Order: sequence, then structure tokens, then C-alpha cells
Amino acid sequence: MRRKIPSTFALAAFEAAARRLSFTQAAKELHITQSAVSHQVIALEKFLGAPLFRRVRQRLSLTDAGHTLLARVAPALNTIEAAVLELMPDPGRGTPLRIGAVPPYATKWLIPRLPALTLEHPDLMINLVTKLEPFDFADTELDAAIYYGIPNWPGTRCDYLMGEEMVVVCSPALRGKLNRPDDLRNVTLLHQNTRPHIWREWARTARLANLDVARGPCFDLFSMIAQAAISGLGAAVLPRFLILDELAAGQLVIPFGPTLKDEFACYLVYPERNAEAHAVKSLRAWLAKEASRLLPDAARLNENIASKIKSSAADEGKVTPEHL
Repeated sequence: MRRKIPSTFALAAFEAAARRLSFTQAAKELHITQSAVSHQVIALEKFLGAPLFRRVRQRLSLTDAGHTLLARVAPALNTIEAAVLELMPDPGRGTPLRIGAVPPYATKWLIPRLPALTLEHPDLMINLVTKLEPFDFADTELDAAIYYGIPNWPGTRCDYLMGEEMVVVCSPALRGKLNRPDDLRNVTLLHQNTRPHIWREWARTARLANLDVARGPCFDLFSMIAQAAISGLGAAVLPRFLILDELAAGQLVIPFGPTLKDEFACYLVYPERNAEAHAVKSLRAWLAKEASRLLPDAARLNENIASKIKSSAADEGKVTPEHL
């Protein structure tokens, strides 16, 4: 069945005239004559069987039908233009790569490394989308996503990037109150709403009985709980690799162990249909290399932190932590 769609030229002429409320300005924008714009609008009105403009005292205004059509046509034309531009070759623009990521991984790990990706692969043009819920590639235009969980997404391939090591952290000011795990009974525990059981799991790993793991304030975002810990509000259990900068700057410290290793991990997830795409293959290789660098960096960082804590403790006569 033939679609009831007028010419895109007529729709573009109407959209420009409706947006500017001027046939003259629309003609300048489209690089055609005012007469051509008028003819296209008249043809569109005949096609629809409804007037789109009112002409009162040499001023142009939209009818109800015109308002309705503009609201529908403008986004559609933008979508069509974006699709065409994406497919047109443009050596200066590069190959678009649409990546999804949960906010903490995007802001704390991926974005700081994007300059290195761009330097190594100047042909890629990165478009980043953040989302808290799992990505459904059937409902999005994403080429790949960085997500934390268990690799059970149907119709996709999952490349393991890194596991999570969850550690107890606090501000340097609070460090003096936390010499051993049992001291957690005397400080506020900070909670993240997306991981409500993390303190219970850590206490079980630490074999710390009778710790009231339910007390303390909750925060929605990783950035909020990290900032609360930096501000000295309490102690938190956070992924080590997402706070490397804060640890290196001395804003956060790890007072003691143990480290909690979650069964979940960070994966690069992409539809099977994209597995051989050049952009995705480049991203896969680069991410694997960046992830492999993380563990040595974290190990060196922990050695530096341990040295600083031992030195500070020796100066102040405090007990040093047994584990980091």
C-alpha cells in the first residue's frame, strides 16, 4: 500500500516557514525563491485538505492544523537529516561510535580515558549515552555498552573488562577512628541505594559479627556517596578502581581490609551483528588494553597509600592497618 506522505521538499518548506513565520526568511534559509516556498506550502495544503497558515494584515500565523503538523514534522525531519549525515562519508567527521555506560563508569573511568582513545583512533567519533537500567539493543541505536553485572544478555557478545574490588574507605580526618574493622561500630556507615546489601556482604567477608549494617544515610549516586565519605560524613564500601584519583590525592584512604570481590564484573556488551564492525573492534581492543593496565596501577597506588599510612601512624603512635 502506498504511503500517504507528501514530498519532503514541501514538508521542509512548510517547516522553515512555520518556524520563522515568514516565507521570505524560509526562502533565504532553503536557498530558493519566496515563490517556490509559497507553491510548496499551497501544494501541501491541497494534499492535506486543510489550511496551515493565516495571513492577516501581512502577518503570518499558524492554524491549529499548522501547529499540529509542525510539532510532528520538525522532529521527523531532524531524525531523517541525522540518519543521512551519519551515513554520508565525511573524512573530517570520522566514524560514529555510540557507546552506552552506567554513570559512574562513564564519568569516573571512561571519559577521562577518551582523549587516549581519540588519539589512538582518530577515525572514531564517540557519542556517549548514560543510563542506569540495562541497555536493550533492540530499542536503542547503541553500537556497544559498558555495563556492570552478569553476562547474560541475549543476542549479544560480552567481553570481560575487569572485576570489582570493594574496599572500605573514609576521609583522612576519620582515619584516626578506624584502626581495625571492629571500630566501624563507632562511625556512621554510608549506603548506596543501588547496592543496599554491600555492608552486610563486607561484614560477612571480614567475619565481623553484630555490626549494625542498616544504620546510616543512603545516597542514590556513586558520586554522592564518594563525596559524603570525602567530607567525613562516615565510612563507605566502594569499588577501588572508581576512586583511584581520590585515593591518589589523599581525599580518601583505605583504613583496613579485607577486600570484597563481587560476583558481578564490568563487561563491554555489543550486539552480535556488530562484532565485526571496525569501530567496535577498535573499541574492544582499546578497552581490553586499558583494563589490563588498571590492576598494576591499583597495586602501585596501594603500596604508596600503605607507605603513607604507616609513616603517619608511626609519627602519631597509631596502630597501622594489617591489610589494604
